[in-house]
Amino acid sequence: MGSEISLRGPRLFRGLHYFEAVARLGSVSLAAEETGVSASAVSHQLRDLSAALGEELLVKQGRGIVLTEAGLRLFEGLGATFSGLDTMVAEVVGGRPRVLRLAVCSSFGPAWLAPRLPGFAEANPRLELELRLYSHDPEQTHSVADAIVTAQPIKPGFHSIELFEEMLVAVQSPRRFAATGLALPQLITTDLAEGEVGQDWHDYCRRTGLPFAEISKGGFVRCTHYILALELARAGMGVALVPDFLAAEGIGNGSLAYFDRSRQPSGRTYRLAFKVARRSDEAIRTFARWAQAEARKAYTKDPARRAVAS
Repeated sequence: MGSEISLRGPRLFRGLHYFEAVARLGSVSLAAEETGVSASAVSHQLRDLSAALGEELLVKQGRGIVLTEAGLRLFEGLGATFSGLDTMVAEVVGGRPRVLRLAVCSSFGPAWLAPRLPGFAEANPRLELELRLYSHDPEQTHSVADAIVTAQPIKPGFHSIELFEEMLVAVQSPRRFAATGLALPQLITTDLAEGEVGQDWHDYCRRTGLPFAEISKGGFVRCTHYILALELARAGMGVALVPDFLAAEGIGNGSLAYFDRSRQPSGRTYRLAFKVARRSDEAIRTFARWAQAEARKAYTKDPARRAVAS
């Protein structure tokens, strides 16, 4: 009975508040400093919370603290819940812009999203974006961001909307394009897994009919990211396969040239993902509607790309 009472009262909220701080900061002492209480008070609240829930939430590991599986689930759920409370308070009190945390990868963020954001900001002056750039697809967890643009499979507990299919194009330095008598170019590849180096070029040549055995005689330049492959191509290091939206500015200003004009699907589709529990969050809904509309505007009439689902 005691646990049931505590689960319905302010003690639960205090316990959850302290737990969220400890889980986020990874330290009881830092959580105590943030919340303005003693470390022993935080520890006491955590013990009471674990007892009330009947689950171990945290375990000590060396000098640090790690979340158990139950603790991780609770932490992710609390992130969505506390964000919802922030939204409710902002709507009731008014006068304070809502902040939406958005995580994106290193090619999508600068090349596709950034040029379009002025229009979003003008249309939504009460919604501020906190942009978080990751070298690869961001991890799907609420602790990373409220909404995540990813081309990875969507994890359980997350909802997603399709934006657009990634299409690859082969580009090179215009100096190489204009020159004659050059040796076969090196192919810049971002497929580096053992036994699969250059797989992106194998697939591209198979779809376009380019003679892979011939054009690959110059060998490969290996790199980890599209954005680096693009700059290597611009510098004259070889020919890169990169998303068409990443190459568009360079093609337009003449700092890049097509090696082959065919665009082919990479097998990746960009999606906006967010926790199922936050499907009704107005900030997420607003950004999702805008992002999907921008994708449709850009690609609906593109014969090489599958139309974005409504």
